[in-house]
Amino acid sequence: MDFIRPAWVEIDLGKLKYNFLQLRKLVGDRKIIGVVKADAYGHGAERVSLLLEKLGVYALATASLEEALVLRKHGVSVPILVLGYVYPEALPIAAKNNVCVTLFDKDFVKRLKEYKGEQTLNVHINVDTGMGRIGIMPKEAVETSKIIMQLPKVRLHGLYTHFSTADSDLSFAKHQLTNFQNLLEQLREIGIRPPVIHSANSAAIINFKESYFDAVRPGIILYGLSPFDYPIDTFKPVMSFKARIVYVKKVKPGRSISYGRTFISEKEMTLATIPVGYADGLPRALSNIGEVLVKGRRAKIVGRVTMDQTVIDVTDFPYIHPGNEVVIIGKQGNEEINAMDIAKKIGTINYEIVSRIGKRVKRIFKEEEDGEEV
Repeated sequence: MDFIRPAWVEIDLGKLKYNFLQLRKLVGDRKIIGVVKADAYGHGAERVSLLLEKLGVYALATASLEEALVLRKHGVSVPILVLGYVYPEALPIAAKNNVCVTLFDKDFVKRLKEYKGEQTLNVHINVDTGMGRIGIMPKEAVETSKIIMQLPKVRLHGLYTHFSTADSDLSFAKHQLTNFQNLLEQLREIGIRPPVIHSANSAAIINFKESYFDAVRPGIILYGLSPFDYPIDTFKPVMSFKARIVYVKKVKPGRSISYGRTFISEKEMTLATIPVGYADGLPRALSNIGEVLVKGRRAKIVGRVTMDQTVIDVTDFPYIHPGNEVVIIGKQGNEEINAMDIAKKIGTINYEIVSRIGKRVKRIFKEEEDGEEV
């Protein structure tokens, strides 16, 4: 045990491989664009991306060009699609590194006309069929596509949309799909058919197979987490979040714990401190309501979660001492706490729980029984 700080995340690459193969069974011969933005939802984008490439992923998707270039630096060679904004000045860098950019504002065509890079720039158009975030409207997409087709150093490589309710309201998702299909028909009538058309996110991959086109864009399901507000068994969680107890003490009745004195002991208690706080991704909203696992049992968080440390109640637990393993996310014995359990307790989603685990928490990548520290 050579950790500088006894708090770490374990990433089981065997389970990531399992999830990818399950996904391949679901989508058949469709191309898979693995979404690895936000450090692969907190799972470590470099290692995740390299394994996905080895498994045959068609392309990867990031939120920014910066994220894409980090992957290139670490040896990732498959195409990368940036889902967010790229500065016009950076377009030659994107093209040089085989990074596709997204056009989501019709006025960005002016910047594409000015593109003078040496390499051809691949562009995907994001069509807003109902997401209401970014994207050009369907009625603008035909003319925009026609203009791009005429540009000498720019290639219309893809066209996509994003569902806002594939996890909750399929009727609206179907409305979005109809809008998208109508656009595709209009483009077909004038002889335009981009090589890669895609729309299905994780939720749509599972319950909206009509939305499959040339490619699908799995995100959360790659990491074994559910895109719905209920668990699914098809995929296996890849991440565990753990720490070790660093301090144990007994307190008498009337002792206040942590900032704000929000917890006062009503009896003699045994309390333990773990070196994890909200700066590490343990939400402050879990103060006095959260739980962790110690020796296969649930231990309640007492007092406020602070930036770097949290106190837990281990009263009546068998012999607690510094060094005992604590599971924040994952299994221990017959008990399990998953990201959805935490999310529901504080009124958010599992995406937020895993993606906010801080960089200062060491990632340990496990391949079968062996682990590699990074």
